[in-house]
Amino acid sequence: MSDSQEPDAHASALRELSRIHGRHPRWSMLAIAAGVLQTAVTIALAALLAHVLHGTIIANESFEALRSFWLLMLPCFAVRALAGWAREEAGMRMSLAVRHSVRQSLLDTLHRLGPAWMVRQQAGSLSTLLMEQVEALDGYFARYRPQQWMATLTPLMILAVVAPLSWVAMLILLVTAPLIPVFMILVGWGARQRQTEQLQVLQRMGGHFLDLIRGLPTLQLFNAHHRMAGEVAQVADAFRQRTMSVLRLAFLSGAVLEFFGSVAIALTAVYFGLSLLGMLNFGLYGQVLDLRLALFVLLLAPEFYLPLRELGTHYHARAEALAAAGELMPVFKAGSPQPEGGTLQLPATPPALQLEDVTFAHREGEPVLANCSLQVAPGEVVAIQGPSGGGKTTLLRLLLGQLRAGTGRVMIGGNPIDTLDLAPWRERVAWMGQHPRLMADTLAANLRVAHADATDADLTQALTFAGLESWFATLPEGLATRLGEGGRPMSGGQLRRLALARVRLRRADVLLLDEPTASLDPDTEAAIVARIAELAQGKTTVLLTHRPAPLRLADRVYHLSHGALMPAASGLPTPDQESPT
Repeated sequence: MSDSQEPDAHASALRELSRIHGRHPRWSMLAIAAGVLQTAVTIALAALLAHVLHGTIIANESFEALRSFWLLMLPCFAVRALAGWAREEAGMRMSLAVRHSVRQSLLDTLHRLGPAWMVRQQAGSLSTLLMEQVEALDGYFARYRPQQWMATLTPLMILAVVAPLSWVAMLILLVTAPLIPVFMILVGWGARQRQTEQLQVLQRMGGHFLDLIRGLPTLQLFNAHHRMAGEVAQVADAFRQRTMSVLRLAFLSGAVLEFFGSVAIALTAVYFGLSLLGMLNFGLYGQVLDLRLALFVLLLAPEFYLPLRELGTHYHARAEALAAAGELMPVFKAGSPQPEGGTLQLPATPPALQLEDVTFAHREGEPVLANCSLQVAPGEVVAIQGPSGGGKTTLLRLLLGQLRAGTGRVMIGGNPIDTLDLAPWRERVAWMGQHPRLMADTLAANLRVAHADATDADLTQALTFAGLESWFATLPEGLATRLGEGGRPMSGGQLRRLALARVRLRRADVLLLDEPTASLDPDTEAAIVARIAELAQGKTTVLLTHRPAPLRLADRVYHLSHGALMPAASGLPTPDQESPT
């Protein structure tokens, strides 16, 4: 997309985002009604104050004669403050509702896109998208959009009051009013571009930091963490400088708008000043100008420009929202790599798995699987070997329904996978990947990702089955012990056993195991292989491995090479056939 097209694309994205998620009429109407009431009370206050000052300065009226006007100001001040509070509260509630809707829709979209799509993205950029980019919509929906209405309604209400009193004053207001939005737009163009760049840098920085945190143990092993800390400081300082440049532009726009607002008010004051001195005698419909009329219009002049200046002040919020919408909408519109699925339910028995001449490519012209065929009978254990990056994990994702085959068919229980109700199908599958994830949460929460309704007794039995009973006995808070960041760390072997406990809790009839013993010492590997042998009994199992020990569990062994599956000559590979994990 070219630079000239980008602002239009961002504006279109923001309009679509507002159309889908920004319709909250209750809060919108409340914000507008409160703003109109605030303007009406302001006009009344200006009239009261002009009358009191004229009576005190010109007519020499006593305080007692003006008491009722003084007293009327008190409820006006109270109502004006209450209306201002209601307007702000309605704007914040509307913004909260919009952000909640966008964030929920974004989570639903990520669920629709699936793990195979997300694993190809930077995890840090996705978390930045969910947090920072959604929060960037706050100022637009809380303040800018309600202010758009007030920037139209308030000047019209004031013009309706001023027009019968002085057509010259009305003309000055009409002529000078467009200056503020014009300069607001001129300054806003630069702000929009800066804000877009800022959010893109923030997204990249989030992904960079998360990658560094994940690789911190490796950096420490190579004694490179001090050097990387310096790089992090440089990136953070560059981001600080970018942030200050954006803020500088926002403050500049505010100063420009204040200047033109002051010039416009000064023109009105000069006209009435010269009229009071008798140097001008037109624009009053033949009426005699007095201090009361002049003060009334002069008091309303700042209020006439105030909504326009506030709209200009909040214009950077629109620029920020435009940048955020430009990042969010491509995710909403991204095509899912998963099959759409149907409504078919499988019988409650271990199903057969089958690939029929399947071809799949992550990038066009670079097939990972080419005319690949595989048959796994119900309850059979099939092992697949092959070089790293050869497509083994892709094959498992096709069977799980996380990827859609380019050509050919994926059959589950004799049925095409796109006819199945995929959610129940995935509930019947246990996945054990080569990089088990540890959440920064309790041990119980880390186990219940496999089975949400598991009891504490089920969790304890699963830990015992996985060989973690002695480790579990040392935990001071038992299942409530926090793991991961901010909690108790786990070694690689313990994390593999935790993944094994999750597989046990799953109670699935299909096992998809991706390098379950990679990087383990022989003793730990032997223990995990023995437990997998128990779990695989009677279950349809596809096992990916480079190691010889898990191959002993297989009924058949295949070798995946150049996108095609071929039966292995021997169940156990020779040393020169093995690839490093």
